[in-house]
Amino acid sequence: GFCRYWKGRVVNVHPSLLPKFAGGMDLAVHQAVIDAGETESGCTIHEVTEEVDAGPILVQKVVKVEPNETAESLKAKIQPTEGPAYIEAIQKYISTTQGSGPITYAD
Repeated sequence: GFCRYWKGRVVNVHPSLLPKFAGGMDLAVHQAVIDAGETESGCTIHEVTEEVDAGPILVQKVVKVEPNETAESLKAKIQPTEGPAYIEAIQKYISTTQGSGPITYAD
């Protein structure tokens, strides 16, 4: 299916430091991090595979979880790290595929 056809060419951002808190979404993930007493969290850019949030990890960005953190405040700290994490993942992809030609819509 989709994942096999696009293997190695689709990435996703997850709002935690995978493999911790895989499978959740948005504020539920941030609340789970807080409820677990974690001292750090962040975002993970990973390859999409058939198993949810289980693909190879490409980049992780870490933020500190403060004692008085809320799911909303943690989300507000993590979201700004996602764009730079994507850029870093793309740069890594380009640097490891040089010589194979430009990336096109056909890819």
